[in-house]
Amino acid sequence: MKALRKQKPMPGADLVDIQIPEPGEHELLIKVKATAICKSDVEVIEWTPLVASANYDLPFTMGHEFSGEVEAVGKFVKNFKKGDRVAGETHIPCGYCRECRTDNQHICTNHMGVLGRTVDGSFAEYIKIPEISAIKLADDANFEHMSLLEPMGTALHALQKAEPSGKIVAVLGVGTIGLMACELAKLLGAFKVIAMDVNEKRLAHSLSLGADIAINGLNTDLVKAVMNETNGQGVDCVLDFTGNVKVINQAIDILAPTGILVHIGMVPESLTISNYMYRVVYRELKITGLYGRHMFKTWETLMRLVNSGKINMDAYVGMVLPMDEYEKALEQFNTINGRAILIP
Repeated sequence: MKALRKQKPMPGADLVDIQIPEPGEHELLIKVKATAICKSDVEVIEWTPLVASANYDLPFTMGHEFSGEVEAVGKFVKNFKKGDRVAGETHIPCGYCRECRTDNQHICTNHMGVLGRTVDGSFAEYIKIPEISAIKLADDANFEHMSLLEPMGTALHALQKAEPSGKIVAVLGVGTIGLMACELAKLLGAFKVIAMDVNEKRLAHSLSLGADIAINGLNTDLVKAVMNETNGQGVDCVLDFTGNVKVINQAIDILAPTGILVHIGMVPESLTISNYMYRVVYRELKITGLYGRHMFKTWETLMRLVNSGKINMDAYVGMVLPMDEYEKALEQFNTINGRAILIP
């Protein structure tokens, strides 16, 4: 089968032929129908310093956002059969550690695997995953739309931490997941959503998806703009998708007392917060990280929202290309609204 692989610790990727994997006793073999390119996939291909520092074992097949159809099942698989449409959770839990036993399988201590990093991923014609990581879809599910469930789950998990109902929410960075967060925040009852980015096209898209205010951080003072919009009070929740140290410091300044900052974006350098006691401690701010989706609470809520038809899934499909044209998708990754989706 064809697979897009990371084979060397340097920039680049290779489309190669490898064997179709054999599913284990508790695994599914899935024919990949659609797989989306995430920013983290781009960083692996570019081999950024942050990625290089992770010391991944090479080679591996990239990709972790996908949907497909079950081709075969292991002998102990109980809940899936050939022909079922499925999506997949990226993180593979052990099921036995403290985190797994306390409803936090997404941050499993034993790190049994991460699709597209430590185990072969979805940029291939076939992928095998454990049954526990498979999400059953409707028989008429749109494969392109369903390949976007994994990143949408990340946006939803961030909002589950922020509890946006009745609150003012700032979404900093409106790439695909940030855009999803804008729409989901409104669906979950946010009073007002403020979007910030430096890309006018994406800011306009955020307004069409539910953001009330769009701020270009390139030519507007974010703190002043937010304070003007909130009568000097600040926002209740900030979702940071930028990972930018300057923006994160601004996020603290736009939060109202007792507000919450949720970190989603990857921070590639040391983070310094000046006057921490006065800006954070005495104002009783809450700062939390986020890793993927809360397994499986996030997935249960997400599937209800998606199946309700209230989410504009088309808004997040930026382009669809055959997998052998992946380089074209990479070239346009930063200019399109939504994900580039590959068809193996």
